[in-house]
Amino acid sequence: MNSWKWIAVGIGLSSVLPAAWMIWNPTYTAGVILTIWSAAASFGSAWYVRRTEAQREVQRRRAYQRSLEKIAIKTLNHHRHDWMNELQILYGYIQLGKLDKSVQCVGRIKERMLQDSKISKLGLPSLVFYLHSYRTFNTGLQLDVEVADDVQLEGKLSEETEEHFTESIIEVVRIYQLGGRSSWEEERLLTLTFVVQEKELVAEFTGEGYFGDQDSITHKIELAVHESIRVEKIHTDHMTYRLCLPYVT
Repeated sequence: MNSWKWIAVGIGLSSVLPAAWMIWNPTYTAGVILTIWSAAASFGSAWYVRRTEAQREVQRRRAYQRSLEKIAIKTLNHHRHDWMNELQILYGYIQLGKLDKSVQCVGRIKERMLQDSKISKLGLPSLVFYLHSYRTFNTGLQLDVEVADDVQLEGKLSEETEEHFTESIIEVVRIYQLGGRSSWEEERLLTLTFVVQEKELVAEFTGEGYFGDQDSITHKIELAVHESIRVEKIHTDHMTYRLCLPYVT
């Protein structure tokens, strides 16, 4: 038992002393003292428990906030490093006078900036944070994200639906990650595409590379995805699945 619980129990048991006095000397005064003492002990015990729980909750929130801040800092540093690499490559092409290579490099940078902008405009903070920080902490599976121009989810889904949708996407990505772990030396790519089709929000996963037994992957995805989201297996040359969610435009 935690120390604060022992203290609370001790406060509550302190009423044993006046109770013993009441038994030994059953007078009106002893009864009044016992009543007041018991009430004070109960109040003190309850107050101490609530205060300690409140302090522990504050500590948990602070720890969670610090964790998020560390992830955010690592993500920003990772993105800064990537952009510095791109700029160094561009600078090298310019110095060498390779105009065609410079144009290609600028086009690649522009495409990445556009992709990051579309991800940010998805409108689901937890999902946006996860997608932006993915490259910082995950290896063994490259994740490319494509967002159709008409996909903007802010204010379109309930808080509960947002949570279920985000958790389902994270779990499916994790299943692709862990599938075929023995072949991580092979380059693997997962393309995640967000589109709106026939009044449904669709998140389509297309895997390129080895991800293990397809029946096993299908079973894991069906178990991981929330029941409010429909799972479709697409028959293509790649391991492709869709998560479909009713969408209000």
